[in-house]
Amino acid sequence: MNLTRCRRLIDGAIATFELDLSSRVLLTEAATNYYMLTPLIAALAGAEQVYALTRNSSYGTAEKIRDETTMLARRWGVDARIEVLVDRTDRRIEEADIVTNLGFVRPLDAAFLARLKPTVAVPLMWETWEWRPEDLDLAECRRLGIPVLGTNEHHPELSTFRYIGHIALKLLLESDIEVLKSRIVIVGSGDFAAEASATVRAAGAHVVVLDPREREGLRSDIARESLRAADALVVVEHHTREMLIGTPGQLEAHELCQLNPALVILHICGNVDGQALRQWGMWCRPSRFAPPGCMSVATDYVGPRPLIDLHTAGLKVGEILAGARLRGLAREEAESLALAVSPLCQGFPEA
Repeated sequence: MNLTRCRRLIDGAIATFELDLSSRVLLTEAATNYYMLTPLIAALAGAEQVYALTRNSSYGTAEKIRDETTMLARRWGVDARIEVLVDRTDRRIEEADIVTNLGFVRPLDAAFLARLKPTVAVPLMWETWEWRPEDLDLAECRRLGIPVLGTNEHHPELSTFRYIGHIALKLLLESDIEVLKSRIVIVGSGDFAAEASATVRAAGAHVVVLDPREREGLRSDIARESLRAADALVVVEHHTREMLIGTPGQLEAHELCQLNPALVILHICGNVDGQALRQWGMWCRPSRFAPPGCMSVATDYVGPRPLIDLHTAGLKVGEILAGARLRGLAREEAESLALAVSPLCQGFPEA
């Protein structure tokens, strides 16, 4: 990790989004790779105290994460204001003015929410359509008067979705798919598929987009012919949780193998049974496919900027919400104010 560049990007993002967490207490996660930077962003933006929850995972031990986070905080002169916590029952969590929805903080369930202060605010580090009830009890937040808003990833200073195309391009090149003159099938819908297809097509590939939400999806004759001729399949479906490839799915693993045993399968998001594909000898990347609703490869795969910008923007959403609550505004008023003053803030469609 190029820490000097990371620090420059963080300072730039704090300036761009005018993030000021002075006198605020923040609860977020302490994690690995570029996700390690989130508590550092908050501290560098002036937070009075940052509590960062962590735990053992496949990405690393809690002890290693704590040590690396502390070491970087010391290097950047903010170690006095960052504490790594390993226990979700730690009473210091109750001090937080802002609680993020990042991995090691989740789930924000009823029991966890009940322990937070009445004026707490929850900014989502992604758009509201990505909300998963198993990660955040939104109904309980509303019952308790906790404001929750998403972060508008379409904001011109973020343009987060544009990185999806670069993720696809990097996966293809690292899998020895030349892209130029290659035949690429993209399975997905919405912005994910649009950005992936635009970037890969601009790099010189012949691209076919298959929308699994259409009536026949991967069952159509066009889909099968496209897959039979393809060099690679990129799966970028983040809207439906329906099984796409697997049992029972739109296409069985053995059917795909029979159609094109040389096909390279690259997974960003979508319900695909990677284990079944590997059992049939298919070449898959990455080694582990994330479950539907999650991403196997996120934007940090291409570098630190998208994560730094998104998390800084998300913390800005939290700053606005927390400030409104601490001034005595009710949940609905705080959300309405935030949506009115900042295009970074995003409400829920039904609100």
